[in-house]
Amino acid sequence: MRSGENINYLWKMKELILITLLFCSAFNSKAQNLILNGSFEQNNLNYCADYFNSMSTSTVTSVTNYSGSFTYIHRDSCLNCNPQVYWGGGAQKGDWFIEMEGDYGNNGISKISFDLDSPLSNETNYRISFFIKMPPTPAPCQDTIKNNYIKVGISNSATSFGTHLITSPLGGSIWQEYSLVFNTQNAEEYLTVEAGVGDTNHWVIFADNFVLEETTASAVNEFNSNNRQLLKIVDILGKESKSKKGLLFYIYSDGTVEKKIIVQ
Repeated sequence: MRSGENINYLWKMKELILITLLFCSAFNSKAQNLILNGSFEQNNLNYCADYFNSMSTSTVTSVTNYSGSFTYIHRDSCLNCNPQVYWGGGAQKGDWFIEMEGDYGNNGISKISFDLDSPLSNETNYRISFFIKMPPTPAPCQDTIKNNYIKVGISNSATSFGTHLITSPLGGSIWQEYSLVFNTQNAEEYLTVEAGVGDTNHWVIFADNFVLEETTASAVNEFNSNNRQLLKIVDILGKESKSKKGLLFYIYSDGTVEKKIIVQ
């Protein structure tokens, strides 16, 4: 091979390698989580478990508890340090997770908000996902603990719930993920989470790994879903399913579709 042909060959090989690397990086790149501390790993706690309350909002970076002292943060590596409030569980991701709770009727509800990396855009679809789990029952210090659920919203204020996005089912005995694709017109700067009331007495839910990412999937907003009714459950092939595990789509009377990945 002559020198000119050799140089051309080398340049073509370099171009081919560069294109291959760019192609691979496009598929390997992971979407950015717009929630700054969705797994609660950034905190200044020296204990295994502690209150995360409105009087000490610096306890957990970029997360605000705006309801009072009804939220705990736990580290899963020290089960025996404070069993009265820990009750077992283990983080879904990393070392930390939160316990959202309340007491007697609706007198106290755990409410938190996450700072977002930037305001939401009305030209973008987003996917919100999170994990919940009920505590082991009966808990050592409360015989009336029940599993519970959470409500997730977006807001322009760190201290108000804002617009409702999704309400989870009751927590199960293992970590379960729930997600929703949505869009918005209001450039919200916070993701909000409130514990629901699943019992008239003491109630508790564990939560972890909140992720908010940009997506190209079609948005299925779930605003104002209080009066909707479940019409049917279908699998990934669109066939009506009686199974209670795997990837399922819940179709409601108001036109919304909720994707659930259930592991039993």
